[in-house]
Amino acid sequence: MAERIVYQVEDLHKFYEQREVLKGITFAFQETSKIGLIGANGAGKSTFLRILAGVDKEFEGIARTNGDISVGYLSQEPELNPEKNVKGNIDEAVDHLRATEARYYEVMTLMGEAEGAELGKLTREFDHLQHEMDVKDIWNLDQHLEQAMHALQVPPPERDVESLSGGEKRRVGLCKLLLEHPDMLLLDEPTNHLDADSILWLETYLLDYQGLVILITHDRYFLDNVVDCMLEVAGGLATAYPGNYSAYLESERTRLDVKRKHDAIRDKQLEKELEWIRRTPKAQTKQSNARLRRYQDMADEVSAEEQVQSVELRIPPGPRLGDKVVHVRNLKKAYGGRVLFEGLTFDFPPQAKLGVIGGNGRGKTTLLRLILGEEEPDEGHVEIGPTVVTSVIEQSRDSLDDTKTVFENVTEGNQLLPFGRTTIDARAYVARFNFKGEDQARTLGECSGGMRNRVLLARMLRKPANLVIMDEPTNDLDLDTLRVLEEGIAHYPGCMIIVTHDRYFLDKVATHILAFEEDGNVVFHQGDYQSYQRAKSEGAKDSGGTHRKFARR
Repeated sequence: MAERIVYQVEDLHKFYEQREVLKGITFAFQETSKIGLIGANGAGKSTFLRILAGVDKEFEGIARTNGDISVGYLSQEPELNPEKNVKGNIDEAVDHLRATEARYYEVMTLMGEAEGAELGKLTREFDHLQHEMDVKDIWNLDQHLEQAMHALQVPPPERDVESLSGGEKRRVGLCKLLLEHPDMLLLDEPTNHLDADSILWLETYLLDYQGLVILITHDRYFLDNVVDCMLEVAGGLATAYPGNYSAYLESERTRLDVKRKHDAIRDKQLEKELEWIRRTPKAQTKQSNARLRRYQDMADEVSAEEQVQSVELRIPPGPRLGDKVVHVRNLKKAYGGRVLFEGLTFDFPPQAKLGVIGGNGRGKTTLLRLILGEEEPDEGHVEIGPTVVTSVIEQSRDSLDDTKTVFENVTEGNQLLPFGRTTIDARAYVARFNFKGEDQARTLGECSGGMRNRVLLARMLRKPANLVIMDEPTNDLDLDTLRVLEEGIAHYPGCMIIVTHDRYFLDKVATHILAFEEDGNVVFHQGDYQSYQRAKSEGAKDSGGTHRKFARR
């Protein structure tokens, strides 16, 4: 039996001033589907999600639930109640569930005293309430609350939400939403600011979730493990691909194979048309003009396809590195009697790409500050090689100006930028971050969160360096940009230290892993994320520098 349709979209159009972002999307969502929403930054993914959530009401067409369906929405910047602390905000999420529980026991009591029609009415209500108790597992509500707060590393219950960082607010917002247990979940980048353990917990939660889930994420392993359908937004339209991310890639490969055959035919057509145009006089007949338009349309189609496929990022190289990059010796750091790490010792070889992982508050940022000389260790020391030139890419977008264009934010208006020992055209450099001509002229205030992150990356990577430090560089980036960034890192001749929870990204770029584990241990591992996980599960011992564990005393 086919699943019930719980949400329908028909001929959906969305305009921003004169620009049409969504161009007639029609789609029906089934009640237990898990949908991965993908597409380029600025394609309209978040806009589409806001429309589905009922937040954005300025559109043409139909977007509606079928029946009494509750909808929960996690935005990139969730709104919390500023008058309540963390616990107060989370309690808001379960108030209606506690009310259901209270009414369940109240009806049970009333049924013992009722007769006739009144008993029949109460029995029907009791059956409905029991179904709600079962589906949402209200029986174990307190246990679920405790588990969710722990798994998502929610800040202490007494914390004022106004004092929380952006990442902490997102974790509170996600926890609150999951505990509300709506019939339909809409999640915009739910894995941002979550560590690997929290992401794994969220994967399990969503797989068990009895309801519709539509999510935007750059985490490709998450897409593989959770979703059963990919919905790609491109050119204002939406195309569905059954299966997970890997199935989508297979579909894309098949499509590109077909496209190559089509392109061979189209190239011949273009060649013939171009040959005809070159020998035809300027004074043209209606038929001639039609052929010119046909050629232009075909050429534009080729150009649009090639623009996406030809984007290539080359990170500006810095001075040549010597043998010494970063040497860490017997490092110890504590705050308020809490030891973050001690005895930490490792050498960072030239051309290495170090992925730094671990939960919030375990010492990742502190270690970066020690390496940069912004803090002093309690014991031990950090040696930086004499040839090292550092560039730091942080999550903060404070350096960006919403009133200036993308091009101005990246280049500060310069038409040429230094690139190694030479200079390159500034517009060509910006284009490497997948900003087309018209996108370069947009003011930053018009850009999506993912586009803003690309601007920040482009701006910070301008500076030639041989040691690049990146803090969560993958947040909000689209899949195409991630692939380009991965290739850029792979070809970069210098060293990198990358703080990220993106497992797929780490497997693509990391040569070493520095893991701040939950038990207080810090592990230095030679290899990518998966090899680190294998070594961890096998209980790897000290093995000559390939997998070394440093424990607290």
